[in-house]
Amino acid sequence: MTRGLVAWWHLTKESFLILQRDRIFLPIIIVGVVIGVFANLASNWTFEGWEKILFDVGLAGFRLTGGLVAILWGVRMITDPLQDRSIELRIAAPSARYSWILARYAGLAFCLIVMGAIFIGIWQGLMVMNGYGTMNNLQSWTMGLVMCEWLVLGALGLLLGTIAGFSTAMFVTLTAWILGLVAPIVAATTGPETDPLQRKLIELTASLWNFQRFNMIEKLEAGQVTVALQDLAQRLTWGGSVLAGCLVLSAWVFSKKDLT
Repeated sequence: MTRGLVAWWHLTKESFLILQRDRIFLPIIIVGVVIGVFANLASNWTFEGWEKILFDVGLAGFRLTGGLVAILWGVRMITDPLQDRSIELRIAAPSARYSWILARYAGLAFCLIVMGAIFIGIWQGLMVMNGYGTMNNLQSWTMGLVMCEWLVLGALGLLLGTIAGFSTAMFVTLTAWILGLVAPIVAATTGPETDPLQRKLIELTASLWNFQRFNMIEKLEAGQVTVALQDLAQRLTWGGSVLAGCLVLSAWVFSKKDLT
């Protein structure tokens, strides 16, 4: 058991170092600096407060950048070693495949968490420099939920990377993410004139596949400073369920996959 954990840790560390070598942290640093500069400039152009501009613009950039990085590397963590055949040297038995794929995800997840911490550090520094102090409870959880979204997208990319090639997996993962963002908005705007069957299908999709659960910008815009624990628990439970389902399916599919 101990030897298995040590081996798994080494695989996780190797995955992290591969991502670090490929400069996975560079995009979020650049975006963090650009958003800070833009927020400072935009606050002089409009009547909106600096803090509101920072969260309106910054949160969108934070979500988009991290989401794309999570999807790209979630897919590549599987497709790259399959394409260059390096995986054949590392996996000797089907039982080892579970550890290998979960270690690949663990390395990616650690990188995404570090990315989020870097961006939040830049964000917090900008707030302090402009006299807004530290983030409140709701602002902190808003950022935390976006990082949870990254983890789910990384797991989804990993799953689709075990099923299809790089291009197909990227396309399907991006499509699934967009669907999860758009479906709740469409469901909220459907009127009585919409066909009942179509409305039920849209509402079902929105209830089962809703990436807006990771978005609390409307609460920030409403001036709230805290989030209800029940609301937070529902959002985290949904995200955790999707994450766990993706990882279980990834491990199962990969254990059955023909690597030759």
